[in-house]
Amino acid sequence: MGIFDNGAGQPLNPRAFVVPGRVSVVERSGVEAPEQRNLAIAEVLRTVLTGQEEAGAAAQRNAPPRTLVIIEEGHEFISVERRHQIPVLFSQIVRIARRGRKRWLGLVFGTQSPHYLPSELLGLVNYLVLHHLTDSSVLPALRQVFGAIDEGLWQQLPSLAPGEAIVSFTCFSWLLLVTIGPTPVKLHLAT
Repeated sequence: MGIFDNGAGQPLNPRAFVVPGRVSVVERSGVEAPEQRNLAIAEVLRTVLTGQEEAGAAAQRNAPPRTLVIIEEGHEFISVERRHQIPVLFSQIVRIARRGRKRWLGLVFGTQSPHYLPSELLGLVNYLVLHHLTDSSVLPALRQVFGAIDEGLWQQLPSLAPGEAIVSFTCFSWLLLVTIGPTPVKLHLAT
């Protein structure tokens, strides 16, 4: 379909996505047709999972490199309304969410509208970082999925200051109220 190539482009290399210290950014805004965009993203996710599985097989007894896929604006990427329109992409995301953990492959959805994400996906969440939320329609949806959060913490969400968050990690038996500071790193565009 010509989504990835520019005439001289090479096929995606699964191992190139799982190199320690490397960040790969896939920008999807240039692909206008939703069907092509969803197939392209599903192919990138399949390639990352394949690369992680190959790296794990090569590492043998050692853990493969830790890989993290971050999907920014997750509510635009996959939503409750669109879930049935993108079955290939949705199944690839669920596959990574289920199988990735034991392969050191993590999946992060960044969103300001978590209530638009499918409950099947939210049910696979192991770590939760909740920042300032005031939308009254969001809290009931989140409470339904993440009911174990104390009522007092739910009530604090609308009044959290910038950088404050309520976090839940599987390694802790309780939730934490934390302050997240800005990163001291400066990003530079490298071509």
